[in-house]
Amino acid sequence: MYGDPSTVRKILTELGDTWAVVGLSTNERRAAYGVADILQRFGKRIVPVHPKAETVHGERGYASLAEIPFPVGTVS
Repeated sequence: MYGDPSTVRKILTELGDTWAVVGLSTNERRAAYGVADILQRFGKRIVPVHPKAETVHGERGYASLAEIPFPVGTVS
């Protein structure tokens, strides 16, 4: 279901423009890193959420969802 191209396209085009990606770090081997890259390619703003609060893909990270000081449309 989720691997269906039309479903993926719908998710990427119809959900919010700002996505909090939980678990996103600078580790390129983690799934979250690739997900964030794809989201940016589709014009989404990503917000890394990780206890280390690292900057990833040029976006400042936050240690928790509660620390993000602006609205987030989607949490992944």
